[in-house]
Amino acid sequence: MKKRHYNHHNNCGCHHGQKCHKCHPEHPPVQGAMVQRVVCTKEVQKTAEILLPAAIGPLGPGGIGGLTPGALLGAVGTLLGVVGDIINLRVTPDFTAIQQEATVIKDKVINLGYIPATLDVFVTGGNIEVSVPIQVFFQEHTDCPGARPGDTVTETDPVVEADFYQDLLATDAAGNTVVNLLLFKAILCTRVTVTRPAIEKDGEYCDVDACSTQNGPTRIKSPQNLTPNTSPLNG
Repeated sequence: MKKRHYNHHNNCGCHHGQKCHKCHPEHPPVQGAMVQRVVCTKEVQKTAEILLPAAIGPLGPGGIGGLTPGALLGAVGTLLGVVGDIINLRVTPDFTAIQQEATVIKDKVINLGYIPATLDVFVTGGNIEVSVPIQVFFQEHTDCPGARPGDTVTETDPVVEADFYQDLLATDAAGNTVVNLLLFKAILCTRVTVTRPAIEKDGEYCDVDACSTQNGPTRIKSPQNLTPNTSPLNG
């Protein structure tokens, strides 16, 4: 079976500053079949986590330097406007509504996304006093040799390979309080495929868009699609 290959030729009449991606003149791209040439395809793992990979403590009842678990929860309650005694905070993700966007730059794919979740505030009695909607972001930069701006990125739906949950406050074996700042972590897996329109003829691939130009930095796509606020917010 004849091995197919991609032919690269530099003398193709591109303007100054442009890069050429087309076949030799003896194989003009007007002949052959239109296809989507696969530039690269890779399995990618992404990490989404909230707060910091650290913990404060263990803290005794008196705390350290005025920092006590009660004072910390009191400050959180004031910030969130919670009435009652807070006993803990917990993150609850919604893995069915993960949002993500991919951006192609030279030889690389940038992936930015988030997991919708709630920050649940528990008060005395174990009841949830308030659930604050949050977005747990992730990003990944994937090497993709030959990719360039303008290529098409196809990405499979993310699969959650592993996750980790931890309440804000916990107690160690000695009965002291530990403030966990790493509340949530998830490992997501997707497959990223970068393609480009090409003409296939006699086992060779010739790019349809032969010339590519980099005019300044590429704008990274965001899954949020937000509009900047331009007016005072009513409290």
